[in-house]
Amino acid sequence: MQTLLLVVFVLVLILSVAHAGTPLFSFETDDDITVWTIRSAKQDTLTRVPQYATAGQSAMRFATPQWKDGLEQWPAFEVKPPVPDWRGFDRLIIDLTNPGAREFFSMFISDAKVPFREALSFRLELPERGFKRYVVPLKFPDKVNKGDISILHFFGQRPATAMTLYLDNFVLLKPGEQPPPLPAGFLSQVAQLTLGNLDALDQQISRQHEALRARCQTDLQRAGLQARIAQLQATLQAARGAASAPDLTEERLAALQTDLSKLPQRLGRLESMLEFELACDGRGVGGDKMLVGFATSMEKVLPRDVPCRPRVSKRVSLSLARNEKESFQVLVTPRAGDLQNVRVSVGDLKTAGGDTFSAEHINCDVTGYVETKTRPPYNVSYVGWWPDPILDFLGPVAIKQDDLQSFWIRVRAPKGQAPGLYRGTLTVAAEGAEPLGFDLSVRVYPFTLPDCTPLPTAITFFEHPAQMGGDDRWDQMKFAYADFLADYYIDYDSLYRGGPPDFDIIKHLHDRGQLCAFNLGNVFNGGAPEQNFDAEIAKVIARIKPAYDQAKALGVLDHAYIYGFDEQSAGQFPLLERCAQELRKAFPDVILMTTSYDKSYGMDTVVKTMDAWTPLTPSFDPAKAAQARAAGKYVWWYICCGPHNPHANWFVEYAAIESRLLMGAMTARQRPDGFLYYSLSIWNQNHPIQQGPFTDWNPVSWTTYHGDGSLFCSGADGKPVPTIRLENYRDGQEDYAYAVILEHIIKAVAAKPNPTAQEQAWLTQAKAALPVPEKLMMSMSEYSHDPAALSEWRDGMAEAISTSGMTDVDPWGPDFGVRGFRE
Repeated sequence: MQTLLLVVFVLVLILSVAHAGTPLFSFETDDDITVWTIRSAKQDTLTRVPQYATAGQSAMRFATPQWKDGLEQWPAFEVKPPVPDWRGFDRLIIDLTNPGAREFFSMFISDAKVPFREALSFRLELPERGFKRYVVPLKFPDKVNKGDISILHFFGQRPATAMTLYLDNFVLLKPGEQPPPLPAGFLSQVAQLTLGNLDALDQQISRQHEALRARCQTDLQRAGLQARIAQLQATLQAARGAASAPDLTEERLAALQTDLSKLPQRLGRLESMLEFELACDGRGVGGDKMLVGFATSMEKVLPRDVPCRPRVSKRVSLSLARNEKESFQVLVTPRAGDLQNVRVSVGDLKTAGGDTFSAEHINCDVTGYVETKTRPPYNVSYVGWWPDPILDFLGPVAIKQDDLQSFWIRVRAPKGQAPGLYRGTLTVAAEGAEPLGFDLSVRVYPFTLPDCTPLPTAITFFEHPAQMGGDDRWDQMKFAYADFLADYYIDYDSLYRGGPPDFDIIKHLHDRGQLCAFNLGNVFNGGAPEQNFDAEIAKVIARIKPAYDQAKALGVLDHAYIYGFDEQSAGQFPLLERCAQELRKAFPDVILMTTSYDKSYGMDTVVKTMDAWTPLTPSFDPAKAAQARAAGKYVWWYICCGPHNPHANWFVEYAAIESRLLMGAMTARQRPDGFLYYSLSIWNQNHPIQQGPFTDWNPVSWTTYHGDGSLFCSGADGKPVPTIRLENYRDGQEDYAYAVILEHIIKAVAAKPNPTAQEQAWLTQAKAALPVPEKLMMSMSEYSHDPAALSEWRDGMAEAISTSGMTDVDPWGPDFGVRGFRE
């Protein structure tokens, strides 16, 4: 009897687990299809089919053609769920099979009142030729009524190929409930999608092997190629066996898909590395143990898997103004076997006249790598190891066979550095290898960049003392972080601070001429309440008043602003205006700033008292901004988790040059009054980086993004560690400073009553050099990733400034603040 009861108990348990959750759709009847609405029924279809079902015998197939002009750009379909009350549920399960290529696909969920674009959003990263079960966390914005869910909206974006998706098994789960199991044999069915591509990959490997073998010039090269091809073929063989195994799991299938998706890139890597070796030998710059190449600071050179194109040369050069920092990369890989104790060094540089550029102003640091493990909510070319932190605390490093290690060479020209062309030697050394020397030349221009940011910024730095050297050391470490940020043209600031700023830091930066802007305090970040508004705004004013008084006493009100109403829509505009009026009365000489969504920047809405409007970069309208400025307003811009490519951003996987373009050429072209960013240090549970170059730093920052809201890291002893993205942020600001200086000189020369012929000729040259060329930037979504195009524009401005005869100008002056040049 006890045995029978135990069996019954186990069966009940199994059945309860198998049927856990509340089904929404299993697509077993035509009614499950007809309740859905298609945005464009003329081009798209929704049908019930017997393929790829994970609940019952049928799934729903969505089909949309390859996008071309005239078709719907956002193919979409939606439904009102049969269960409207989602209170008590914490997850939604969706099964999806994609027999085709990877495409953009996402969803929104909302109630009957909140527009779905303002509700819960979730990116469904489509598996290429595969299956994925999505577990959607039901973390709705507070304004969404979870008891009245009325829309599930799915959408793609301009599919590059015809898209066919199979969806099934929509199930709501409560906390503790487990997803229903997949039917027996389903994963084997899906695995055939993967297996169907293996023969093509095998043939591709064979063709590439023959092509590369014909280019090899030594037995060592041929043997190395054969070994690497064998590794790729072993990956294919392992995939065949695993995909046919009866115990295939979803996790194992996903890992197979990831490995196989990298094979074409790895083939391209083989070709590019052979080209690198042949180029080094052909130009006489390769050693017997290692190969050395170069890259600009505007490139991300991946250490593994992905094709790369190192520049091979016996010499490297850069140019910079006084008080500027400029960088390049040295790339090292073993010729055969591993390398130990690899290091790069530079001695003093000299001009022909004997002036010295001290080696103490040149840093040769190890580039570190962070590993992405999943695809984020934006398109990426690769999942794996990406270059990001610059490990200035790390000494000589080992480099494994087939790895390509970057060293970050940063040159800093002191303010008093004599202009001229300095020459010296850059040396790459490794244990047991003959050192390799390269000619290094550094040109220092005769003009000087400012100490403070050349563009007003409002950027949040969240302090994490435990991750930044410890709570007991924070009184000292905070100044180290303030100086670090100032060196990258960023103020020690926060958009979201409720209390007063740290006036010790404010005074420290102001005394050093590095203070630009700081927030006196956040107001109604999530919007203001309609009830008891007068009492609430009175509390806000009382909270900010002590900080205002202290800023006034220190003489830094020109740097102060008040931020609030973060990304609020038109429903809050009447309260936003009332708030702004009260703040204006209380703090008449402080700028009021918001990221609320007003496309007219206060010209066509009830909000007339707000000083500074801040749209996302794609929404910045120069013509409307000019109208707002004529009315006394400021128009800044910002980025956050959006926009995505083709617009510029600085996620870990985005091109390094995008950070520089955004802060430099794009700013010079569009001329926002300032730049806002919501966070620099979303580090989650990361511990300070202690070793490298392959670090344990998790690049996941805000939700599932990589690097969004996290622009630097923490290293040994809690000290700040810069990233390639941060370096390019500062370089972009410096490019913008070039444009500001040149524009200032042009205006001064043009204002002369009787300019000489030489001055007129210079004006013609300078006016041609100043504008951002179209080959560098056509629009905010059409721009070049070519470092040479950016350098050409920058060098043209530098030459014009250097030959102007007015190289000592300072357009910013000693009191440049949050109002920028419009004070």
